[in-house]
Amino acid sequence: MTNLGDRRLGLLVAVVGIVIIYMSLQLPEPMSGTHIAYGPGFFPALLGVAAVVAGVTLAIVQPSAEQNEDEDAAAPAETPRLGGPVLVLLAVLSYIYLSDLIGFIPLATATLAILLMFGGMRFPKAIALSLLASILIYLMFSKGLLVPLPRGLLQPWALWL
Repeated sequence: MTNLGDRRLGLLVAVVGIVIIYMSLQLPEPMSGTHIAYGPGFFPALLGVAAVVAGVTLAIVQPSAEQNEDEDAAAPAETPRLGGPVLVLLAVLSYIYLSDLIGFIPLATATLAILLMFGGMRFPKAIALSLLASILIYLMFSKGLLVPLPRGLLQPWALWL
């Protein structure tokens, strides 16, 4: 991509981040009587800040012309691959439609393992990392942030979750 294209993309990402921050500030305050000091706009605001920082960095920091020439010479001209984006879209749709039935931990483990293996990770390592990440994310959201995640197939063991 050219430097001008990188700058435009960076500015677009920064503008999207600003919009996310603005919209997250419009969300309601935390419920009174709870021990949570942050409301529903906290994480979207963090995401917006990250998008602004990433966009500004992309717009300002440019690789040298020599590096761009080396990348252009090394990159073979091939058609764009749609397998990755389609797989991510299927993963999101599967979570939307199957999470209540299957539950967060099993579905997130399977989905993340498939995505990692598609990216080139070997099966045992992908399963172990996916299971660990799914459990940590579940605990962070359900216990730390008090966001109820679907238990699905793990409902019989709900006391342990």
